[in-house]
Amino acid sequence: MMGFSAGRRRLRVGFAAVAVGFAVGMSGCTSAKTDAKATPAGSSAAPVPMVIGHEQAEAVFNRYLSERMASLDRRDVAGLAVLETGELLKESLALIQVAKLRGVDVPEFSFGRPEFFVPAERDQQGYPRSFVVLTREPSDHVNATRDAAVHYFVQEAAGGEWKAAARSWVNDKPVTPGKNEARMYKIFGFTARSKEIAAVGRDASGAVVLSPAAAADREVCARYAEYMSFTAPDGEPESQHFLPGELTGDVVKSFNVLKEDLTLVRKRYAFEKAGPELPVVRLADGKSLVTCTFLRTDYWTGKNATFRYGNGELGGVDALLGGEYGWWRDTTARRSATVTFEVAPAVPADVVGSNALQAPLLSAEGTPK
Repeated sequence: MMGFSAGRRRLRVGFAAVAVGFAVGMSGCTSAKTDAKATPAGSSAAPVPMVIGHEQAEAVFNRYLSERMASLDRRDVAGLAVLETGELLKESLALIQVAKLRGVDVPEFSFGRPEFFVPAERDQQGYPRSFVVLTREPSDHVNATRDAAVHYFVQEAAGGEWKAAARSWVNDKPVTPGKNEARMYKIFGFTARSKEIAAVGRDASGAVVLSPAAAADREVCARYAEYMSFTAPDGEPESQHFLPGELTGDVVKSFNVLKEDLTLVRKRYAFEKAGPELPVVRLADGKSLVTCTFLRTDYWTGKNATFRYGNGELGGVDALLGGEYGWWRDTTARRSATVTFEVAPAVPADVVGSNALQAPLLSAEGTPK
């Protein structure tokens, strides 16, 4: 086994920030008062202006899918920066970095059957503006379509590019008797709550209903970051702020016993809210759907000893640390976690989709033996 020479030099590998001085234009991708969603049949009311027309939103989404795949094929960092922002862009850049170090192709996946949820201009005045897209397994022959990817697109300023800012997963359809669940979200490291969420609300004009208490709803992000920040095995699974279950208390328990013997390695996990604020949509049952992105930082320190990462373990940490499965005195790995909550007043929130345990790797550094 190859090791490292003695000394406490720091090895730091991550992704570089990307400055893009150009924009790829697309007709109809700016804020639109035309092509508004039509009012229901029989209504004499004037069409309600949307933050982006339906056809334009569809063009933005289709462009994102095709050009993102092409950019990943080319490992085109600048191309991705035109299409994505926030933590999602950081995830893609790190994905390319790890693929280069491992000498493998960047994994690619497609999304199909999109459903668009666009706010009315009256409900999202000024900037940034946003819309939401739900997609499913693209094949028409899958056994089940319970799971849906939730994509968030934002436009930071008038005339600016619409960019993908986050992607999460939920189950939004009931179980179909006699059918198997496709569970496509597992490919992306997500887990979705088995119980489906209620339908995303629309008003009479067809616009998505946004939560009137979005700022209060988003407070769940800070509460979750505090809940998930601890030194193992001292994480407290129970919380007054969250319902117990597979995506809350069980995640804390997993961190408390994750992999290596805690008698040899001290493990500290820290979650911080990161990325742009995402739209909070109101569900048909009156609850709010809140998605938050987090920077998850793992601080591992050997207790009077060194430690190492196993082959392929924890999503490429060792590749970023040098790829030789070396021994380490301490490491710091940064990851991008995305969590979606179901929020209602005066009751604990529930997590309905999360990749907190298998969060994509962003960067890593460490002190070798």
